[in-house]
Order: sequence, then C-alpha cells, then structure tokens
Amino acid sequence: MRKVIVKTKLHNRQNLLMVLNEIGFNFEPSYWQNDRIFVPKNYNREHASPRLSLRTVVRRDGKTIYALVMRQHFAKDGIDIINRTVVEDYAEAAHIIYSLGYTLRADISRRREELQMGESVKLYIDNIDGLDGYYLKIESVLSEKEDPVAARQDLIDTFGVLELRGARPIELTYGELLETGAHDVEDIPTPEDEARAEIERIENGQ
Repeated sequence: MRKVIVKTKLHNRQNLLMVLNEIGFNFEPSYWQNDRIFVPKNYNREHASPRLSLRTVVRRDGKTIYALVMRQHFAKDGIDIINRTVVEDYAEAAHIIYSLGYTLRADISRRREELQMGESVKLYIDNIDGLDGYYLKIESVLSEKEDPVAARQDLIDTFGVLELRGARPIELTYGELLETGAHDVEDIPTPEDEARAEIERIENGQ
C-alpha cells in the first residue's frame, strides 16, 4: 500500500478537536499500541531499507491484536510502502524476524486516537511514552497515478485548514525522536536548518 504521511507536534489538542467537531468529525476512543521495530544490518531509512514492526494493539474492550508490519520509506518520492498482516503467535513471529538477521531498533508505546476522513485520509493523535505532549499524524493512501509530491503538499496544507498555527512537518520517526531526545518540535532541525548550518560551516572553514 502506497502512503504519504506527515506529522507535526500538537500545541493545542483541544482546539483541534473543537475544529473537527464543528465540521462533523470526531476521533474514536483511544487505545494502547506498542511497536517493537526491527531493522536489518546496515539499515538506512533514506535508502528504502525495509524495517519490520511487531505491533500489539489493546482495544478499549480488552481485545488484543498482534500484527507484523513491513515499511519502506522512499525519501526521493516522499512515499512509504506499508504492508500489514495479523499474526497469531507473537513469540514465533519475533523468532522469525531474528532468524532473518534483524535487530531490535526501537520499542515505542503510545496511546492513539484515530479518525477516518473520506476513503483515503486518516488522522491520528499520538501520545508517545518518553515524548512530551501530543503528535498529529496524517496519512493518505495513494493510487498508482497520484503524484506523491502533490499529495504530501495537500496534507501539509491541511495544517492550516485545521488551524494548527505554526505547525511544521517533522521528518524524524518516533523512534528517531526518542533517540535524539528532541522533546520539543523547536528542537528538531528542518532540512533548511541543516542546509544553513552546512553553509555556515563552509564559510567558517570547518
């Protein structure tokens, strides 16, 4: 499944809920989710290396669901290829992953709320253990003919529609945010910040 995904730090969760409620949308009740993320040797997200996640979902009714998720990120096109299947035996699935030479890279727990908007767009509000506050993730399922660059810009433009003033896309994964300790969106460098820093290093002869 081809997806374009953007996320940002939510500075005012309640305001977002109010804006959506005014146009007839409400998030479903929250549930708990854990992802144990495994990567191959010499993993490089920017080179579309596949990563595997063993996912546990505990619904509010107490039902537990296990799933295996494979994800590849294509930075050049700005898309993610995501495949998911339910697994019956969590331990056996973990054994298979380790047998393939994958190693555990991150262990992420969250409380998640979700909202389906139309056929192809879904919103998530995530409260991640180890990170402050809430994050909004918006994803769009693409057809084979859709332009991912245009689709991504449409999702970014949605920040304005939802009255998320000052919101900007965060490129790092939740696992990378936990690794870097960037608890505030202002701590996270944008590509433009990194480019300016590189220019300054060159000008200073470093």
